[in-house]
Amino acid sequence: YPQADIKTNIYLFPPAGIVINTGGQDLVLKLNKNVYGLKGTGRTWWEYLASRLKEMGFKHCKADQCVWKKGGLVIIVYVDNCLIFGNSKDEVDRIVEELGKRFDITDNGTTVEEYLGVKIDHNKDG
Repeated sequence: YPQADIKTNIYLFPPAGIVINTGGQDLVLKLNKNVYGLKGTGRTWWEYLASRLKEMGFKHCKADQCVWKKGGLVIIVYVDNCLIFGNSKDEVDRIVEELGKRFDITDNGTTVEEYLGVKIDHNKDG
């Protein structure tokens, strides 16, 4: 969420405990990026993510726009969590590296046991 630029002007008072010397003037802060909980941030994040995935050559599934495909790669998106499948570990590693150039990401490894409460079993035969 916080990686997407905000589309409207939103101003906030500094949080409690933050002291900024302004010479006695009231001060407000302008948000430059999305923050969790603001109206519209989910949509702004989705547009940002979708545009980056399209730039990388991914196309979303017509039945579910949270599923993106490019060749043998599949990315499943839920809010700001992604699960990436591929035909080979090298292929997945390449796309994770490319995503890391465009997003601040955390790679949790190559083997997934559970995703969003869904148990995942692995089968070498596909």
